[in-house]
Amino acid sequence: MRKSIVVALLLVLPMVMSADRLIRIPMQTDADFTLVRDMGYEIASGSRVDGFVDILVNQRFVEETMREYPGARLLPLEWSELVPTDSRNEMGYYYGPNENALFWAELAENNDMVDTPTSYGTSYEGRDLNFVRITKAGPDAPAILFTALTHAREPGSNSVIIDWAQWLTTEYGNDTMATFILDNAQIYIIPIVNPDGYVYNVPDPQGRDQRKNMNWTLGNGVDLNRNYSYMWGYDESGSSSSPSAATYRGTAALSEPETLAETQWIDSIEPLGGFHYHTWGGYLIYPYGFNNSPTPHQSTFQSWAAQMTAQNGYEYGRCGEVLYDVNGDAVDWSYGASTHDPMLFFTPEVDDNGFWGSQNDTSLIVNNNLECRYMNKILCMNLLSMTGVEEGTYAQCEGSVMELTLGSNPVSAVLSYTVTGAVPASMSVLDVAGRVVATPEGGNWVVPGDMQNGIYFILAENGNESVSQRFTILR
Repeated sequence: MRKSIVVALLLVLPMVMSADRLIRIPMQTDADFTLVRDMGYEIASGSRVDGFVDILVNQRFVEETMREYPGARLLPLEWSELVPTDSRNEMGYYYGPNENALFWAELAENNDMVDTPTSYGTSYEGRDLNFVRITKAGPDAPAILFTALTHAREPGSNSVIIDWAQWLTTEYGNDTMATFILDNAQIYIIPIVNPDGYVYNVPDPQGRDQRKNMNWTLGNGVDLNRNYSYMWGYDESGSSSSPSAATYRGTAALSEPETLAETQWIDSIEPLGGFHYHTWGGYLIYPYGFNNSPTPHQSTFQSWAAQMTAQNGYEYGRCGEVLYDVNGDAVDWSYGASTHDPMLFFTPEVDDNGFWGSQNDTSLIVNNNLECRYMNKILCMNLLSMTGVEEGTYAQCEGSVMELTLGSNPVSAVLSYTVTGAVPASMSVLDVAGRVVATPEGGNWVVPGDMQNGIYFILAENGNESVSQRFTILR
């Protein structure tokens, strides 16, 4: 009975041109989930593990849908629409287009490590596509990239990278991890991949939920996250050839100025990897999405994802494992189609309430930012561990060189260290947040069996001088 009712709903919904409310339908099996996906209408979010899908339904069909499917739940209006009455600011507690411009300009003005926002191209409607670079390293340091708002109705993604930029610039020189990242990498940020759609979503006079860009030549825009060139148009379930569909992929790979300019620019900076941020649902996704197959780096993606989600509990896996297959998306392109070595990119789906669910509530935004900040830290440290950053660290002390050298015995889980310098040094082991977790003595430290896997620092201090070195615990 359940499945037949779902089919009845889906036969109606594909004909609807717009969607105003989110409805959550319980799904009991993978077959139910696949059925919803394959019917060709918009799935906003969902979870195979938790057994539900969230669909967008035109307001005219809400009562009918709820009546025909008693198990459905109507989600709050604020989840699906930016409500004009929230407007203490442009977009409630999210950063609107003008607020973004002001934030990034002021951040650059007040920090010599932050470049002024710079254009890498123009959008369909002629707006600048901007990136920001944050670094204390030289121009040859490796790049790491964070992007947001590829889908224009996902402002929680933008909140996360604004928080990330604030943390890096505020904590540089105070936090061991922020300092290490900016001393050894160039952090690039694209705050708004889809500025036209984001401007359109400003509530004037009605709240809007535009997902795609503003190329309405054939329909109501192109889904930029189905327009990248790797496996573009692979099939009709991972993207759509219908201009009215939410996942409309455009007329050709990289047909849109936003994706063409972005991919050309990304190839010019050759990042090691990064995050293409989206919302919502609480997932961490890695390639391949086009056919749900593992890449040659599957073990790396999987182990890093497990580590990065250890605190926030996000589901992780390929898109087809946690949601549904996608083709022509940014994370597959980043890994499979770049002009240099594969870039290790992930797609975090921030665990926001719907598209606009935190517009009147800062508490969830703050919580999401903290959860994603942890993932950002671990990603950067893992990527930098693969670049051959010099392992020895040196500091001048009373006219001689103070040097810290590490060795290890993985079988017995012993970390050995030697320190040379004019004055005996005290030793500390710090976690990535800068907290002291151990104070070793005697040149050898037995790693406790219950110590979490991750990246740590060993710190030697004598008087006013100090030297630290990074190491990794991975069992």
